[in-house]
Amino acid sequence: MANMKELRFRFLKLQNYDWQKLSFELIVVFLGVTAGFLLNNWRVDVLESKLETKYIAGFLQDVNTNISDLETSLVEDSIWLESATPFLHAVMDNTVQVDSARNIMRHVVRISRLTTSKGTYLDIINSGNLNILSDFTLRTAVIDYHVMLEGTEFIDDYFYQYFNNLVIPFIMKEFDVLRGEFNNPDIIQTLQFTNVFAGYYSMIQQRKNAYERLLIQSYALKDLLESKNH
Repeated sequence: MANMKELRFRFLKLQNYDWQKLSFELIVVFLGVTAGFLLNNWRVDVLESKLETKYIAGFLQDVNTNISDLETSLVEDSIWLESATPFLHAVMDNTVQVDSARNIMRHVVRISRLTTSKGTYLDIINSGNLNILSDFTLRTAVIDYHVMLEGTEFIDDYFYQYFNNLVIPFIMKEFDVLRGEFNNPDIIQTLQFTNVFAGYYSMIQQRKNAYERLLIQSYALKDLLESKNH
C-alpha cells in the first residue's frame, strides 16, 4: 500500500509540472549548446584559414627566393660549361695545352653551392599542420616540390664530396693556386688529371640538369601558390 501511495504521489507531482515551460527551457539549453559549438567551429575555421593564408604566403616567398638563386646558379653553370667544353674535347683528343689547362684550373678551384629556402615547409611539417592546406592539389605539389628539392640537394652534396675528396687533394699537390701554375706541367697528360677534370665537368653538368628541373617545378608551384594567395 505504501508503494502505491508513493507512486500515486509521484504521478500527481509530474502532472503538476509545467511541461511547456520545461520543454522551452530544454530547447533554450539545446540551442545554447549548439550555438556555442557552431561558434567554436567558426572560430577554428577562421584561425585555420588565416594560418593557411600565412603558410601559402611563406611558401610563395621561399619559392621566389629559390627561383632567383636557381636562375643565378644556372647562368653560372652554363657559362662554366660553355667555356670548359672545348677544353674537354682537347682532353679527349689529347691536345691539351698548358695555358688552357692553367686557365681551366682557375675556374675549377672556384666552387659555388645553391642554398635553398624551405623554412616554411619545415615549419608546417614540424608543427603537424600540413593538412591545413585544404586544396589537395596544392598540398601534393608542395610535397613533390620539396622531394625534388631534397634530391637536388643530394646532387649538390655529392658534388661537394667529390670536390673535397678528389679535386682538392689534386689541387693541393699539383697546382699553385696563388700563382696559377702547375708544379709539373706534364701532369696534364696523366690519367689522374683527365679523371679529375672529367669528373668535375660531369658533376657540373648533372647539377645544371637538376637545377633546370627544379626551376621548372618552382615556376609551376609559384603559379599555383599565386592562384591560392588571397
